[in-house]
Amino acid sequence: MGQAARLLEEKGFTAIVLTPTPEFHHMVGIPRSVGIAYPYGRLLGDVGDSQGQRHVLMATLEALEKADTPGSVEYLSFVWPEEPKDVKWHPPEISPIVKLRLEEIRQARKEQK
Repeated sequence: MGQAARLLEEKGFTAIVLTPTPEFHHMVGIPRSVGIAYPYGRLLGDVGDSQGQRHVLMATLEALEKADTPGSVEYLSFVWPEEPKDVKWHPPEISPIVKLRLEEIRQARKEQK
């Protein structure tokens, strides 16, 4: 997704990436990111929650309207309804790329606060 956003930006289109790891996307040069504290695979919301998904989509589009320069990172205030430890559909380990960059992601979060 990030590569597609960069290619679109190079062609003159404004793009934004919705992600649970906006610091990582910013570090690798994704032009505009919107962070959300939702799990991978459920970035717009839970299955069947069309109203919640619409709210996330509209908030993402609003962030895109405000992000007038590349490099911007916006954070959405949505909160996932269940504790991560209670989620049964997550893989047993974090993704390899996040695992590889975990310390960098944590450091970037600290610097953003």
